[in-house]
Amino acid sequence: MNLVRKTATTLGGIFFAVLLIAALAPKATRGIAAALVQVTNTSANPVPTVSADSPANFPFAASLCLEAPSGTCGAQSFLVPTTTSTGLPVKRFVIENVSGSCNLTPGISQFQLDLEVPVAGSSIPLFFPFPLVPASPSNSAGRFIVGGSSVRIYADPGTTVFIGANSELLTGDFEFCPLVVAGHLETK
Repeated sequence: MNLVRKTATTLGGIFFAVLLIAALAPKATRGIAAALVQVTNTSANPVPTVSADSPANFPFAASLCLEAPSGTCGAQSFLVPTTTSTGLPVKRFVIENVSGSCNLTPGISQFQLDLEVPVAGSSIPLFFPFPLVPASPSNSAGRFIVGGSSVRIYADPGTTVFIGANSELLTGDFEFCPLVVAGHLETK
């Protein structure tokens, strides 16, 4: 009977000590057991990973501007680089976002802003039109926004990308449209 009482007292003391350590120990200590868990995937079902700073993608942006009658608002085109800043050859430029604004003479109708991107093996570029959203409800000043349009447009290295417009301008009409084209250069 004494042996049973001593054994129960010893086991009770050990159990109490474990409970006390579990209650008072920091969470980092408790996380040690969780850190020992290891998850593996088979080659048939690999874990997809994407590196935010992938060496295969280099951020790239260019400013474009369209002004009529002709003025000095900036470049109406840009040349897609053939190499990155680190000297790697560019496979293509992926345009992901086009944003900007347009100031037009109030009352201009049939105005369409577009990006003109050459097609490999053709002398005729593809035209990507962008909707113009009035900057205010009354829009009396003729101000429009090219609303940060998310796109996926591909351009080959060494080709020239243009900003263009399809409009019927009358004498005295004015248009001024600065844009930013942003995306990344692919090297792989």
